Amino acid sequence: MNVLSLFDGMSCGRIALDRLGIKVDNYYASEIDKYAMKVSEANYPDIIQVGDVTALDLSTLPKIDLIMGGSPCQGFSFAGKQLAFDDPRSALFFEFVKCVKELKPKYFLLENVRMKKEYLDVISKQVSECYPEIPFGIEPIMINSALVSAQNRVRYYWTNIPGIEQPEQRGIVLRDILETTPDNYTLMSDKFAKRQEGRKCLVDMNKEKAASLSAMEYVKNGRQGDYLACNDTGIPKDLRKTHDTPKQVGTAVDIKGHDQIKRVYSEDGKSSTLTTCGGGHREPKVLAGAFRGRYEDDGTIKQHLELRQGGKTNSLTTVQKDNVVTKDNVYWRKLTPVECERLQTVPDDYTNHVSNSQRYKMLGNGWNIETITHILKNMEIQP
Repeated sequence: MNVLSLFDGMSCGRIALDRLGIKVDNYYASEIDKYAMKVSEANYPDIIQVGDVTALDLSTLPKIDLIMGGSPCQGFSFAGKQLAFDDPRSALFFEFVKCVKELKPKYFLLENVRMKKEYLDVISKQVSECYPEIPFGIEPIMINSALVSAQNRVRYYWTNIPGIEQPEQRGIVLRDILETTPDNYTLMSDKFAKRQEGRKCLVDMNKEKAASLSAMEYVKNGRQGDYLACNDTGIPKDLRKTHDTPKQVGTAVDIKGHDQIKRVYSEDGKSSTLTTCGGGHREPKVLAGAFRGRYEDDGTIKQHLELRQGGKTNSLTTVQKDNVVTKDNVYWRKLTPVECERLQTVPDDYTNHVSNSQRYKMLGNGWNIETITHILKNMEIQP
């Protein structure tokens, strides 16, 4: 099979074809982003880069069996300014149409974002004119990749591949794709987290689906992307998690007697069983104390949690740090590049040949691979 991929990015179409076991004789990629090209070539050294679509000489290409692409969507997107075909990036759609009309491949696949119906109609009319033999024209199919992944990603697909239906729900949720011990994570500052309070971008591992990845992922902190609750080493936290049994977190060293009465419990768990034997330190204990500034050896002042002795809390004041019940600290981090790859059902570390910022960008621009394989699997391939 000879394939022409326009606006190829990091070659998501090639990943999908490989996943389906479809033999690719020649894969021609039209792309101008040097970072995306670097990732494509690192994973598929046999890719033939043909440069800018606006300067592409179609006469140099052999018979093409499949043209696919997702023309730049900024002008169409509801998240953008809705300039549509007046936006030069969205006008590149007509380069796609030109290639399909001249090369007349057996199959084509075009992807784009949710947009106004008037723009949908223009695209449908243009691609339908490429295949007048299809009696009722070509209408877009809307698929939410949430059906096959842990990401809400609604996209339109135009294709002449027959028999495309909605994928079956696979029940994949966010916690399924999280790294349990990440080593490439970015913790956000307390100031950032405070600024995002009340916004939907601060999530924990119980969120069902991640927000749709964007090419601006984490470029403007807080505007794009989810920020995941975690501990100080990036391990995801379950903020709604409680324990059905008492959770011991320590032992009181200043109480004499049996080990059982020295146990200190987290307030996240159930209380241990109350007994009729009051006093004598027999009651269940949780950690309580206050933050106090104390001098370090180098002369600086650092806040320390000083635990309250005697089983009482400190006197309530208007200063929150004067009376605390200890609880594991919650940090917030970006989803890691590998987690974003998993949201797009891209192989782990496929994009690890460039910086994190470029990885986020190309993954946001890319395709959800399982959605594309669902569409391409209906092609009739000659042996």
